[in-house]
Amino acid sequence: MQQNIPPLNHFLASIDPPTFSFTAVLIGAIIVGDLNVNEQNAIGNWLELVGQYVLTNAAQQQVLESQIENNNININSKKSKNGGGPFTTDSNKSNQTQRDEVDFLLQEIQKIERELQNLKKNSNP
Repeated sequence: MQQNIPPLNHFLASIDPPTFSFTAVLIGAIIVGDLNVNEQNAIGNWLELVGQYVLTNAAQQQVLESQIENNNININSKKSKNGGGPFTTDSNKSNQTQRDEVDFLLQEIQKIERELQNLKKNSNP
């Protein structure tokens, strides 16, 4: 199903993979045109460094997102090797402990709501 993607906001998503790759070949061929071997080496290393920076940034973003979404599964962990699956519940955490945490969060939400109501009352003349 094709979506209408705004070209300015999602430029990369609008290019199909073969075209995207072919543009890299063209740009590479254009760059090496009048450069000597040392200049080509310097430009090539610089472009690789740019690529490594982008890849490193993307990898760290993936790590953070997977931890936030709680889907960071390590099949080589001790827990997994000892028979614990990646989707098993944490046996060290009781239902009462979880309930206490939920109750705490609900209380904090109520405090925030009361504070917002007070701010609304005080801001109206």
